[in-house]
Amino acid sequence: MASTTLSTYNSSLATDPLRGFRFTASFTRAGGATPFDPRIEDATGTVGSPVSGKSTGWVGGFTNVSGLSINTQSIQYREGGYNTTVHQIPGMTTFSPITFTRGVLFGNDQAISWMRGLFSAAQGSGLNNGATGTGAIGNFRVDITLSVNEHPNTNANADFPKMKFKIHNAWITALNYTDLDATNGAILFETMQLVHEGLSVYFTKADGTPADGLVETQY
Repeated sequence: MASTTLSTYNSSLATDPLRGFRFTASFTRAGGATPFDPRIEDATGTVGSPVSGKSTGWVGGFTNVSGLSINTQSIQYREGGYNTTVHQIPGMTTFSPITFTRGVLFGNDQAISWMRGLFSAAQGSGLNNGATGTGAIGNFRVDITLSVNEHPNTNANADFPKMKFKIHNAWITALNYTDLDATNGAILFETMQLVHEGLSVYFTKADGTPADGLVETQY
């Protein structure tokens, strides 16, 4: 068999691994269902950071996203008369909770509004729409798309995703903040944990569509 020799002098952007620090997150309606609070999906129109202490949707990025993993249970099956090994058959597939961390910005109330609404539902008051202060009928789940962007970006007018993680039917299950401590100058961080029902992973073409020819709804 002929051997392949790799030159150490032909490196290019095509052979560089993707960078894990250039990513964006987009929150959209799960199955097209209207959310109980508009703040748990992306803000619409051209908006900046909230300045009135209240947001209209997700604004800004995240410092860290962790927990992007898929696990399929292995079920051991022993067969009489075949005692040298144990059969391994696939069982249920589970998806780890995903953690989003970001610095606290004044007015970025999306996570606490999401948690507050679910807490109201859990205590029997129904989903509380923090935007209107009234009970609301709507979905508390969203789809989230994480786009890993090209770096370095050679086009000053566009940002091209190279890979996407699509999180299906996610909802918030935990929210915490870093400790308040007057003895240091640390940034206040907000961390939310989401559970979900599926994780799709695919590489993308320049227009953001899947490179394998499928459409996003097929994942």
